[in-house]
Amino acid sequence: MKAPTLGAKIAAMAAAICLTLSACGGAASSSQSGGGAAGPTADIKRAKAAIAGYVGHPSPFPIDTPLVRKPTGKRIALVDCGTTICGLFYTLAKPAAKALGVKLTRIKATMAADSVAGAFDTIVQDKYDGVFVPAIPMPLWQASLDKLNAAHIPVVTAGITGTDRSKIPVAAFDTDAIDRSAKLLADYVITQHGNDTNVVFYNTPELAFSNLLRKRFVSEIATLCPRCKVRTAKIPAAAFGTTAPSVVVDDLQANPDTETAVFAVGEQAAGLPAALKTAGLSVEVIANSPDPLSLQYIKDGDFSAGLGSDLPVIAWTLMDSLARLSTGQKPAPGAVADVIPQQFLTRKELTGDVSHSWVAYPDYAKRFAALWSAAS
Repeated sequence: MKAPTLGAKIAAMAAAICLTLSACGGAASSSQSGGGAAGPTADIKRAKAAIAGYVGHPSPFPIDTPLVRKPTGKRIALVDCGTTICGLFYTLAKPAAKALGVKLTRIKATMAADSVAGAFDTIVQDKYDGVFVPAIPMPLWQASLDKLNAAHIPVVTAGITGTDRSKIPVAAFDTDAIDRSAKLLADYVITQHGNDTNVVFYNTPELAFSNLLRKRFVSEIATLCPRCKVRTAKIPAAAFGTTAPSVVVDDLQANPDTETAVFAVGEQAAGLPAALKTAGLSVEVIANSPDPLSLQYIKDGDFSAGLGSDLPVIAWTLMDSLARLSTGQKPAPGAVADVIPQQFLTRKELTGDVSHSWVAYPDYAKRFAALWSAAS
């Protein structure tokens, strides 16, 4: 990575769609994996083939199975943990609930164990017909899940890895989706830089999915490009929105050859643009699931690219799943398989309004309405 003049373009990323957990602060720590002049050349052909289904167009729409029975009058609880992603999922799920004729109630909580327990106690006691849980780590509510299962109350999740599908039949952004995203991010970097790849992946240990992303990303780079240089660095969750920019700047200054930075979650990079500019640093930045602000950076040309995920479709897919599960129907195969509409986004793909997130299928509401229209 070279340090240009202060007038050079700065690639950056800010705000997030992912939760933060309480943790101790601290500086980034870094580890090197592989890299060197010797060895076979990068398998760019294989990398291009891997991302082909996500470049220039989104991956397939996840649901094509008609709803049989309407869930009219069912009561659905969504646990809002107080983070951006939890609030966003509630906002996105509301119109789906209205279209389905169900009542969606937001149960507020924080990421503290006692707060999560209290929220789930309320849900169990009030006997909701279904529960939507975004982003809250399983250890904080495992006992409550067992109670919900015992009461035959269906549960769906988003952004929680390692779920037991016998207890949570539909889980968006579970292990398979995280694995797929990590490999796609690595493949994309290789297609851009080949053997010259020198990349850092920023993960946050407190977030289980971030650790999985890190492992799969490094593994894919090593598999397709043994000569590429890849390292990882840690950004504590407690640094999000506060000291994270200085943590990243310090890391990049200590590793001046780094040319590409991949962030597992946007909150890691909140406030980074100004910090990079002040430090006179330039680095290509790629985001996993860019949020509206990150999308704006891509649109403005300050942010290189992002692997976009269609959050509205994900929210409606989970509501569709609860509609089926709460009425004794099987969830749609695409929902069970954790099919998520994704696409690599660069400046040329973002020509419209990005203030509410990226939407792969602008007609998603009509698509779901068509699937629900014949239900009795």
